[in-house]
Amino acid sequence: MAQIPSSFKANNTPDRRPGLSVDVASLTGAFVIRAARLLLSSDSDIIQDGAVVIKGETIISSGLWLAVQPTLSPDTEILDLGDVTLMPGLFDCHVHLSMDPSFFATTGSAPPKGEELFARMQTNCFRVLDAGVTTVRDLGCPGTYSTEFRDRISAGVAQGPRILSANAPITVPGGHANAWGGIASGVEGCRQEARKRIQEGVDVIKVMTTGGFLTPGSSPEKARYTVEELRAIAEEAHAHNIPVTTHATGLEGIERAVDAGFDCIEHCAWSVEGGTRFDEEIAKKIVAKNVAVCPTMNTACVEKDYFLPWDAREHVMKNLSRLRDHGVQMVVGTDNGIGLCPFERYADGLSVLVEAGYSLREIIASATDRASKVCGLSTVTGKLLPGMSADIVAFAGNPLESVEAFFNPRFVMARGRQHKLTPIPPPADNSEMAELISKLLRKGAGLTQ
Repeated sequence: MAQIPSSFKANNTPDRRPGLSVDVASLTGAFVIRAARLLLSSDSDIIQDGAVVIKGETIISSGLWLAVQPTLSPDTEILDLGDVTLMPGLFDCHVHLSMDPSFFATTGSAPPKGEELFARMQTNCFRVLDAGVTTVRDLGCPGTYSTEFRDRISAGVAQGPRILSANAPITVPGGHANAWGGIASGVEGCRQEARKRIQEGVDVIKVMTTGGFLTPGSSPEKARYTVEELRAIAEEAHAHNIPVTTHATGLEGIERAVDAGFDCIEHCAWSVEGGTRFDEEIAKKIVAKNVAVCPTMNTACVEKDYFLPWDAREHVMKNLSRLRDHGVQMVVGTDNGIGLCPFERYADGLSVLVEAGYSLREIIASATDRASKVCGLSTVTGKLLPGMSADIVAFAGNPLESVEAFFNPRFVMARGRQHKLTPIPPPADNSEMAELISKLLRKGAGLTQ
């Protein structure tokens, strides 16, 4: 097996009035955001000259400006964003806030600890918000850092998106990300480890059903747990109304997670020895059991500097298209945090989905209200309707017309708190580093070049 360095530095409409307003005589203390275009939800028409009224962390009303304006008190503060599209804040259903994307690092490299790690997570959260993402699933970190940082945000000690925390993923001895903790084997051992996550207060349980490319020798194409072991984890999670998802790159591991009753599959790479192989029967089973798939398209997947180690890009893109063709329920996630996949470059993954044949409306649904449903937040966020959380973003241009709009966020608010945007830098030239990383990962996984 090739030795992979633990880390190295990288280079760096509109007559409709949907969702209008609650019956209020006065909105004293409210704040109004007005924009040239308003998209209330993924299946709505664009409202020309729209507005959203917020009080505290909650949306009070939304719709046409001419309809909202009469409900406002004279002292209401109005922020007119001009020629932008206002829409629900986005979801990234797969991130690693404890990782540093400016470095390539295996899961065996030692991360900082304590306040140093919390400082990194805070920086990463700012970058997440810079992209227009207001909710993330943090799917793997050392120990309990994720739930602890989530609680800091909730208490107002830190600032960031809404975090759904998994803490350390459950994995076999020597398995993917085993250095983070969460090691379990056997049916009872898996059940006990799931109970630990529940006691830690996680929002989602993450399992490493197969090996992973970032853990040399863990065999990304091989299943590491039996169906019975996986089912024990799912039963514990569901008994406490906690969803369970899994890292599953290998074909066999994907099928076992579906059979065990998991709610979501991360990556779904269809890995087999030497490459990938899409399996129609498993895809049909995924659809029949209403399992969501988070394919984790990101900066590594764009044609320029492609370095995803699963397979040749043409095969990965074809597999992604076939998920759509089979009607698999997709949610947007990036795996951002891993080397050369910066949080602020979220839109890179959306551009890959467009290339694979997903429509912009499908992508918006998968990044807003569909993601909110999969994450158990359908009554909380994902739409700009009265009573929902003030998770609001604005993009230059029209996201229903061009994916390029997502590269140009102009306003971000998470739970009623406005985030001061830092401009997103252009993509770095990482061609040499990307090629090296891809080769190292494939060698570490025992794959031929």
